[in-house]
Amino acid sequence: MLRMIRKAAVAAAAILSSAMPLSAAVIINSANSGYNFSIDYTGYVNNASTNQVSAFADFTFNGVTNNGLTYNFSYTMTNDSIVDSRIRSFGFDTSGTVTSLTATGVYPYTDQDGQFPSYGTLDLCFIATSNGQCNGGPGGLTSNPDQSGTGTFAITFANVMEAVTFDNFAVRFQSINPTVNGSSSGLGLGSLVSGGGGNPITAPEPGTWLMLLVGFGLVGHMLRQQRRSTLFPQAA
Repeated sequence: MLRMIRKAAVAAAAILSSAMPLSAAVIINSANSGYNFSIDYTGYVNNASTNQVSAFADFTFNGVTNNGLTYNFSYTMTNDSIVDSRIRSFGFDTSGTVTSLTATGVYPYTDQDGQFPSYGTLDLCFIATSNGQCNGGPGGLTSNPDQSGTGTFAITFANVMEAVTFDNFAVRFQSINPTVNGSSSGLGLGSLVSGGGGNPITAPEPGTWLMLLVGFGLVGHMLRQQRRSTLFPQAA
């Protein structure tokens, strides 16, 4: 039975590996002030993964204000690309209905439903300069030497949220030199690499959910078969 489960899990992973990588979801409880999590961004340029551009970010939840409607965060973003590049913007999806979004620091301009090429729209976007959009424009942290920058952002929801979920973390790379995969711009797709400061729950990645469901299905099938053979034994 375990061998069957392993085979099913491997097959599911092979199917998922052919698609664009997806980031894990982070669930942030309103009572977990001080919770810190880190996101590692892997380059995705011209529809292909690359290690030539990359970034790393630390996020800290600083608690709720505005009668529980506003979630407050601070961040540190680093461009640690191998080649020259700059991070124009970063963003992610969130649960709940957002009524306002503000930010400070190296990415002080904001947008909702910002367009990320080859990725689609993201609920929240933080931008380096006022001229341009999430998907393009001047400014941002550069590499070689690697630049880091800090800031804060506040997300106000239409209703009081006991917890919010962030997923689909991404950054926008521009001015990639020399070009990677024939392009001077691309994305960094984020994955959760660490969390702490309150022991919050993190949701498994989509691939993990699929493998768990396959495994549970196989276990249920084997148990049904075992019960059937017990109730209706074959004649000797």
